[in-house]
Amino acid sequence: MSGMGQDAFEQYIRDYAPNMYRLALAMLHNKEDAEDAVSEAVLKAYEKRRTLRSQSSFKPWIMQITANEARKIYGKNKRMTPVEDVETYMPAFRDEKHELWDVVMQLESMHREVIILYFYERFSIKEIGRIIHVPEGTVKSRLSRGKKALRDMLEE
Repeated sequence: MSGMGQDAFEQYIRDYAPNMYRLALAMLHNKEDAEDAVSEAVLKAYEKRRTLRSQSSFKPWIMQITANEARKIYGKNKRMTPVEDVETYMPAFRDEKHELWDVVMQLESMHREVIILYFYERFSIKEIGRIIHVPEGTVKSRLSRGKKALRDMLEE
């Protein structure tokens, strides 16, 4: 494949924008920053769309770009603003359906990332490693620790 046309790109972005936003929000805990990360990811991906080897790898590719953009924003925020109470950035879901999401959002960032990519986005351990740039063993240990933390929080 010699890249992706604009129409196909736009359709994939419409399909995966909620997934991109969910990942960025989980990483950044701030709606505006998550929206910025998604916007930047879309721009970067659009510029590089012709380098995509296969349309079947679009989702891991766009999620990796989104994670990278979220990390950049996180790094800038860390240097520029004092750490505030995490509760400020928690989504205010009221129904029981989103109770687990609220608990996931309370996990440490490294565990939250892999939990969301594995359970919500259905990526394999190998794909998650590529997306967040860590070895598979690290993904497995973060996933295990994240699941244990979730269990502990839910039992409280």
